[in-house]
Amino acid sequence: MKRIMITLVTLITVLSLLGCADDGTGIIESEKAEAIAMEQFEKDVEEHNGSSFKKISMDDVELLSKETHFSSDSKAWEITFNYKDGLNREGIVSNSIAHYSVGPGGEIIKKSTSFK
Repeated sequence: MKRIMITLVTLITVLSLLGCADDGTGIIESEKAEAIAMEQFEKDVEEHNGSSFKKISMDDVELLSKETHFSSDSKAWEITFNYKDGLNREGIVSNSIAHYSVGPGGEIIKKSTSFK
């Protein structure tokens, strides 16, 4: 009987700890969404550079982390990439090169690029 109780308490404890591991929202953090978008952006730039005369250098592009936000309309993280010289004032984007929407599960649900 004592062995059954110990096993039962152990099982309940393990299940409780596993349940606490997820905050219940199922939404990834902004840093994870940015990493996913960066990976896709690098692939898109590589594809563009392979087929275009005008190459894009990753050194000339930046991720605008302060612009990353979770949109209640699209239910996704909105992530923007910009040419480094594309900021004419603090926080004003004037030369956006790519925009990605990363869903709560980590999938890219929408992307828009303007490679010129």
